[in-house]
Amino acid sequence: MSARIKDLQQQITDASIKALAITEDRTVFKSHEERLAALTPVEKQIDALKEELKNLQYVEAQKRSVSMDALGGLDESPERSYAGADTRSALGAATKSWGERIERVIHQRAQLAGGAKALINGTIDIPSVLREVVQMQGRPTSLLQLIPRRPKTSGDGADGNHGNTFSYLRQTARDLNAGSVPDGAKKPNSGITFDDAEDRYRVYAHLTEPMPKRFLDDYRNLISILQLQLGQGLLESLERDILFGTGVLVPEVVDANGVVITQGEDPVLGILNTPGTLTEDWEPGSTPLQQLTNARYALEDTFVTPNAWLINSKDWQALTQLREDGATGALLFGSGRTSIDQFLGEYDRIITPLIPQGRALLGDFTQTELLIREDDHLDIDGSGPLFDRNQVKFRHEGRYGFATTKPSAFIEVELDDPGA
Repeated sequence: MSARIKDLQQQITDASIKALAITEDRTVFKSHEERLAALTPVEKQIDALKEELKNLQYVEAQKRSVSMDALGGLDESPERSYAGADTRSALGAATKSWGERIERVIHQRAQLAGGAKALINGTIDIPSVLREVVQMQGRPTSLLQLIPRRPKTSGDGADGNHGNTFSYLRQTARDLNAGSVPDGAKKPNSGITFDDAEDRYRVYAHLTEPMPKRFLDDYRNLISILQLQLGQGLLESLERDILFGTGVLVPEVVDANGVVITQGEDPVLGILNTPGTLTEDWEPGSTPLQQLTNARYALEDTFVTPNAWLINSKDWQALTQLREDGATGALLFGSGRTSIDQFLGEYDRIITPLIPQGRALLGDFTQTELLIREDDHLDIDGSGPLFDRNQVKFRHEGRYGFATTKPSAFIEVELDDPGA
């Protein structure tokens, strides 16, 4: 990690502590307006620092790969053990452990809050995994990269964000009847209608098992690995619900001993459960390739310009292995005579196990919106029983809303007989 990245992380931490102090100070700032005036320049400073940090980390990420192989202990080789005192001192300053840094930040926050917070609790300020994935360059490789985002807000605003709820327009009909009109004649009406929809944000989160607190000191890459792996789990859950979420709250059920019998769920309302999406049902005697082609033209005939397919990896493998004579001829899409784009169109293709085998989805994903109320972040806790055992556990979570603003811009395709 470069010295500049460490410096930026420290500046972000210091600015975050300053912002926290402003928000919790009820003596210096007598009104919301005064507090907001003091907080705004600090928030702008934090945003600028995070942007610079993200760019530097992206450059460094191209030079190395964070993997479990990197989870090594501090170097205790004989050469290092017998190094001079100045060398060891410089090394220690350059590789200051995450454990010390976390405790220092949390301790400062506890002091600002009047000592009311536990010293081993707090939030580690790390770049948003969600933000990094969505902003990747080149052809998209995940569902989230296709979806426009409405940035988070700090309060009520003109964009419709109010507390834990948000509003948006959902188009319910599009029947265009424009035509030439003689003088004095009544103009034709086009049936374009919308619903004023309202929904709420959902929390997506998961926890680690307790682990020894010393891991924070002994393994320098622990935080990076947790961010990567916990972040991937959160993104997969969010993407799955963006497709199939019911929007229905399922309460948690706990028995008399506190054991969870039914895991609670509160998913967003996904694309395929939003009323108004189109379907291409299985036609007897058809083939998967014919079904995909039929769906493409059915959607394009409604004057929708789709931008991506979602296809199961096994279905995609079967398509790429099609042969010209059905058995032993040349590969249909490997000979150079035929391109799969001639059938599916030159749209991006996300090959993913999130979409079940035997189904596919084509659509204009710009007709959806991801609303970020809280970026994903990593929290650490070492209080209560964990404190007695010198353990910590981590929670990775974020809070999001999702909206399908034009359901008719999507068509779901059956690639086989669902009753077979």
